[in-house]
Parts: sequence; structure tokens; C-alpha cells
Amino acid sequence: MQKLLTTKEVAEILRMRIETITRKAEQGLLPAIKVDGRWRIPEDRLEQWFKEKESASPMGIGQKQFRPITLKTFKLGASDSTYRREEIYQD
Repeated sequence: MQKLLTTKEVAEILRMRIETITRKAEQGLLPAIKVDGRWRIPEDRLEQWFKEKESASPMGIGQKQFRPITLKTFKLGASDSTYRREEIYQD
């Protein structure tokens, strides 16, 4: 029989909060089953899920992707008007 991990064990392995693991299990984003009202994650399916996520992400797991932004320049000094985000940032 395969080993079933608790949400706490998976949270420690993935360095996430237990609540995050539970939410991912409820949403079907993590391979989990409910046993007596508690979420359990089969160890072999977790390893497979982790490998799939790692290969799907070009930067790897846990690394954030940033996109450059360009800021408009303004004269120094007080301004009488209010600017919206769209007027300041050029995404």
C-alpha cells in the first residue's frame, strides 16, 4: 500500500502553509483524497505532480517572473492634479 501524507507533511515538504495545501486539495489543484474527512496526499502522486509542475515552468518552482515596466517622467515639484495608474505606468 502506498504511503499517504498529511497536509502538514506536504506543507513542510513544499514549504507552504497547511491552509494553502488544503485549499489546493479542495480545488483539485493537488492530487489528494479525503479519508475520514481529512485530506491525504499519496506520496508517489505528489512526486509525479511536483515533476510535472517543475517541467511545465521554465523558471522552476518557487521563482517569480517579473516583467519590466516603463515609468513616465514628470517635472519635480508639487502637482495640482491626481494621476491614475494608467497615466503613470506603461505596461
